[in-house]
This record gives sequence, structure tokens and C-alpha cells, in this order.
Amino acid sequence: MDHATKECRYRALARDHVGIADQITRRLMRRYGWIGWDELQGYAYLGLTLAARTWDPERGLSFQRFACTKAMFLAVDEMRKDGVLRRADIVNDMQEQTGIEIDIVDDAARRDRETMEARDLCAQLVSKLRKQDRELLQMIYNDHLTYKEIAAVYNITESAVCLRHKAVIEKLRRDASVRKLAA
Repeated sequence: MDHATKECRYRALARDHVGIADQITRRLMRRYGWIGWDELQGYAYLGLTLAARTWDPERGLSFQRFACTKAMFLAVDEMRKDGVLRRADIVNDMQEQTGIEIDIVDDAARRDRETMEARDLCAQLVSKLRKQDRELLQMIYNDHLTYKEIAAVYNITESAVCLRHKAVIEKLRRDASVRKLAA
């Protein structure tokens, strides 16, 4: 597929989910109220378009779910690149003027980034599971089926479902630990 075709698909995907950009604009407005609505909306649309470029349907995550978080981070990154958010410059100027060292910690941004990284890691780990294990997790966490209902689907006992679920969770934890050590 050529570059022009990919660009058209990205734009169409973003255009089909334009409501997400409006949600992001409202979230940005709560956090960065001193910036105008139109400017925030532009960054939200840009974040949505960039998210469309990075979304991989093979990872098993819907675009809507992926874009709600990823586009927000991409919008904030673009705002920082463009100098709209220049917290570090302001802090440095204040430190020079007052001679007092100022340490601003943006806990919300750090937590948001950690959450996004954890979701990405989970999506990667789940995508590497066997199809049957992914289906089990889907039934438990997305479809909210009980062990009894799942046992009926697979024609096994509830305890077998419980043991299988426990084994899948332990595998995910092991794989996550290996990734942390490798990083």
C-alpha cells in the first residue's frame, strides 16, 4: 500500500472518530484552561490523526479505546513541541529571578503516562497469548461471564476454568517481569 493510500486511511479513521477529539478538547480545557478552545481543539484533532497513524488493529484494541488515551498524550506532546506548554522555561526564569530552586512535579501527567505504558504492555502481552487464552480473558473481563458460564461454553468444570485463568494470569505476570528486567 502506497503512502498516499495510507494517509487517506489515517484521515478517514480520524474523521470517523471525530467525537473523540471533542472529548479530548474538553479534557485539555480542564487541565490547560488558559489556552483557547479553538487551539486546544486543533491539538486534539492533530493528536487523533497521529493516533490513527500508530494504531495497530492486530493488537486487539479498538481504535476508539486506543485513541481516547493515546491522542491525548500526542496532543500534549505537540503542544510542548510548539512551545504552547513551556513549563520548564517559566520555572527556569523564575529560578533566575528569585534565586530559589523550584521543583514542579506534574503527578497527573506522570500517572497518565504510566497508565498508558501499562495498557500498551498489557495489550502486547495479551496479543502473544494463545487464541484460547485470549478468548478466556475476553469472556471474563469484557463479557463478564462467570466461571460457570465459561465452563458451559468449553464443556469443562468451573474449577478447570479457574485453574486455567490462574495459569494465564501467572504467565502474563512472568512475561511482564521478563520485560521489566530486559528494559
